Amino acid sequence: MNMSLLPSRKHDPEYIDLPPETYSPSEIAGNLADLRKVNRYLGENHTILKLFSDLVSDIAVSRNRPIRVLDVATGSADIPVAIVKWARKHGKDVVVTAVDINPLAVREAASFAQWYPNITVVVADGLSLPFDDGSFDIVLCTKTLHHFSEEDAVNLLKEMGRVAAVGYIITDVRRNWVVWTLICILTRLFARNRLTRHDGPLSVSRSYTDAELGALAEKAGLVGYMVLRGPFWLMVLTGRKA
Repeated sequence: MNMSLLPSRKHDPEYIDLPPETYSPSEIAGNLADLRKVNRYLGENHTILKLFSDLVSDIAVSRNRPIRVLDVATGSADIPVAIVKWARKHGKDVVVTAVDINPLAVREAASFAQWYPNITVVVADGLSLPFDDGSFDIVLCTKTLHHFSEEDAVNLLKEMGRVAAVGYIITDVRRNWVVWTLICILTRLFARNRLTRHDGPLSVSRSYTDAELGALAEKAGLVGYMVLRGPFWLMVLTGRKA
């Protein structure tokens, strides 16, 4: 890849990473609503569900229990809701635990998922997940890795790998000047939320590249993983446990 397309990774904090008292509940609600639109219309949901379907095929049908799913840094729990809707359509039984370290996000997630009793929303830190090894069949994490330093990103991947029994799906945007420009345009044209307008472009600047994502996976000791590109600016780290 032309190195001119790869700006240096920034470390400035996003507004969403600041203490919750620095923004209002309505601001985070609006920001999460914007993220739901991005996930729905720009390929995140479709990509997650396709890869999830592939991993589900590895789970023995003889198991007389639901498929256990963990969504780390769930935001407003739109991905868990999409998973449950997919499972209902395909005759699968799933239970989803959705966790986020931000209590305001957890409140929004609990509200958004309130009509889905097989989704449980709790406050938890992805760097220290309060679950035993292999507690979940499939672990998900979307558009979150860029919020962490390299050291913490490795620890996050280790934790997700530790609690996953079958496989994992981790998505994020990739760092690239073209992607940054597109995000700037989209957030200016379609977003009015202060957090979205500030954090959208900065998310790209803070993100990793495909090669960097693979290096993080190596440092985390993940095996059998693949780094894929999804629609638009999406990149995916996915793998099956040995």
